[in-house]
Parts: sequence; structure tokens; C-alpha cells
Amino acid sequence: MNYELGDIYFAHFPLEEDGSKFIDRPVIIVVAEDPDLIVIKITKTAPRTNDPFDVPIIHYKESGLKFPSTARVSKVITIDHSQLMFKIGKLHNDDLKIVIGKLIELSGQ
Repeated sequence: MNYELGDIYFAHFPLEEDGSKFIDRPVIIVVAEDPDLIVIKITKTAPRTNDPFDVPIIHYKESGLKFPSTARVSKVITIDHSQLMFKIGKLHNDDLKIVIGKLIELSGQ
């Protein structure tokens, strides 16, 4: 399967408090090295004021998301491609630039 930077998929995402349990949620693909994918968690919760790496997805409808959403760039993890369920859409280029900028900023810390 071909995965591209900015693709949004619904995926089985491990819970932070218990990695053996999963919740189904949207994710943004940032690196695709079959079978592993590096993804960023998407939530419909508003950006947290105390986390500079929460990025509001302005063009959520154009990206295929049903609700106003936030990319939690600080919640970047590696998952197996088998955890992907289906493609939702593609992150709008304006939002993708901000998310990638925050990811670069995070990696420099």
C-alpha cells in the first residue's frame, strides 16, 4: 500500500496509560517505511493552552474530518501498517506545513 505524508487514516491507536489497549482514532501519517508508520494523533478536543505542540486543524472538513480537530504533534508514535483501518482523507497543505514545522521544532528539543 502507498502511504503519503499528510494522509489521514482511522487507526487502532494505543492508549497512553496502557499500551496493550487501543482506541480507534484518526492519525496523520508523517513517515511511511513499510511495515512501520510514524503517525500523529488527532483529537476533536480543542488545543491545550499549555502544549505548544497542539495544532488546530483549520481545514478539517476539506481533510475529510467530521469535527473541528487538533493534531497533537507531541503524541507522535510508530505503529504497524496493519493498525490502519481506512483512509479518511489528506491534510490540507496549509495545516500540513504547520504540523511539520511543529514536528521539526519538537525534534530539536
